[in-house]
Amino acid sequence: MSIDITGQALDSMETVDMPSAPAEAYVLGYRQGWDQALALAIQVEQAINNSDNLFSDRMPA
Repeated sequence: MSIDITGQALDSMETVDMPSAPAEAYVLGYRQGWDQALALAIQVEQAINNSDNLFSDRMPA
């Protein structure tokens, strides 16, 4: 899985109105990054939960 961080950042900047204050921009960016990281963690957890015998090829019987 490859994540294009620069592309995601540029896409996010295009969709959000830039605030006038730098502190507000920081908070909005932090919050959006947090939301995206949480969504990714949930996707990873669901992928692990949905896979059968995830490490069966690495563990001796």
